[in-house]
Amino acid sequence: MVNSFLEKTEEISKKNIETDQEILLKVDDIKMHFPIKGGFLGKVQGHVKAVDGVSFDIHKGETFGLVGESGCGKSTTGRVLLRLLEATSGSVEFDGTDLFSLSNQELREKRRDMQLIFQDPFSSLNPRLSVGETIARVLKIHGMNDAAAREKRVKELLELVGLNSFYMRRYPHEFSGGQRQRIGIARALALNPKLIVLDEPVSALDVSIQSQVVNLLEELQENFGLTYLFVSHGLNIVRHISNRVGVMYLGKMVELADADTLFENPKHPYTQALISANPIPNPRLRDTEKIILEGDVPSPINPPSGCRFHTRCPYVQPKCKEVEPIFTPTGNNGQYVACHYPLN
Repeated sequence: MVNSFLEKTEEISKKNIETDQEILLKVDDIKMHFPIKGGFLGKVQGHVKAVDGVSFDIHKGETFGLVGESGCGKSTTGRVLLRLLEATSGSVEFDGTDLFSLSNQELREKRRDMQLIFQDPFSSLNPRLSVGETIARVLKIHGMNDAAAREKRVKELLELVGLNSFYMRRYPHEFSGGQRQRIGIARALALNPKLIVLDEPVSALDVSIQSQVVNLLEELQENFGLTYLFVSHGLNIVRHISNRVGVMYLGKMVELADADTLFENPKHPYTQALISANPIPNPRLRDTEKIILEGDVPSPINPPSGCRFHTRCPYVQPKCKEVEPIFTPTGNNGQYVACHYPLN
């Protein structure tokens, strides 16, 4: 393992991994509106617009980072892509297949290629099952009926993520947080997936353990050609591991660019504020000016008209309050921004 990447934050650059430009996942205008019911008859009183028209592509072999404040809809987006939540509208095409049109049986077969690693490495594991049983259950559900073959595969997976195969007889409470997350990674790898959605996979871990897990994820990606959707609010980690990054605010994508471009030349005022608030572990660089946003994040039940960020934007203009900005290219290395007056 290399030294903690946090020691080199000021000189981090985008990974030099040549990604296949073939699109593996195509997300088109997905929406996820949760109904709010109330009254004597439980009628729908409104909707929480958790995701409200998000579009992006993920290429084979790349890591696509998704960032934003808590409650912006990034985790919900990941679950909608896997159809753990049924979208209100929109479409998701995975490896040439429209996921939203699949039957339950077809979706079950397709899920071999799509896996999820959860934020909490403890609650995501069944405390009544040993580690070996947890991983073997995935294999059995998807047709591996030979018990000896399952046990062999479980041992291989545990060793692949840096754990001794002897641990397969132990239970989740006998492991540390970092070890439990490695078990979650082993379970996700069991069926040789093409895409893994990582929902804040290191946010519950100590900083030193975070770097180990991130390095493991990078090593696995290089060895097996994996594609990641990396959901996180840790900007240092996202910049380190991602090829491209999308920024979400109140259910909308406000900016998208490759990692270096986004962090060195952000165009959207929200992205600038987000990066400004990011802790810098180098005391010589801590005197940079911080952008302090006024007010609170509006309610996703009744989001503002026009640009959703206009209630907190320091550069707001009358047009911002009335007209919703279109997600358009800036002409800068594949950078897109949803802003009427993008910053220089």
